[in-house]
Amino acid sequence: MKKPLVDFEAFLMGLKPALYGTTASPNYMANFHLLERYPCVTKGINQHTDAEFFLFFQSEQMKEDFLKKLASVEHLSPEFHELLGLTLGYPPLAVKHFVKCRRLEGEKRMNEYEELFKHKVSFLYSGIRCGGHVNDLVENSVWLWERYYMKDEPFKIGMIEGDVMKYYEVKPYDFDGLERVRKRKLDLIK
Repeated sequence: MKKPLVDFEAFLMGLKPALYGTTASPNYMANFHLLERYPCVTKGINQHTDAEFFLFFQSEQMKEDFLKKLASVEHLSPEFHELLGLTLGYPPLAVKHFVKCRRLEGEKRMNEYEELFKHKVSFLYSGIRCGGHVNDLVENSVWLWERYYMKDEPFKIGMIEGDVMKYYEVKPYDFDGLERVRKRKLDLIK
């Protein structure tokens, strides 16, 4: 079985529009020399103060577009996370789900947050690793396949089963396979 691409590999191949990382990640630091030639932002993007963060772009224009949008959002706000998710090339519905979870968590609406979190599935494909709502499984999958299709690249959907994250591999455009995964997730929620 082929090992899935990780985000920095997909970025270096030109598949992923942007790459977000931190000095706290040994994997990024080991490959940092490969990224130095790309346009980069380091200010106003940190998630915490324990490490330096960086956001690499495929082009200077992409960087400039991001900086213009960044200037109009509050740091670490839901809008910041929406901008970051879309910039990184995540499916819009997945970004919307993430932002909604962050908003509920930030507002201390923990019952609603936990209920929404129960419906989360994870996606691993062509260097993209993100989560989304199980009800958006088909839309997010098709969105990823249309933008990041690579022959023989494993497409995996993950969900927590008990105390373990379990991944199900689905072939691109295998809607029956997606439906089996969706039903499995819904059975786990019941």
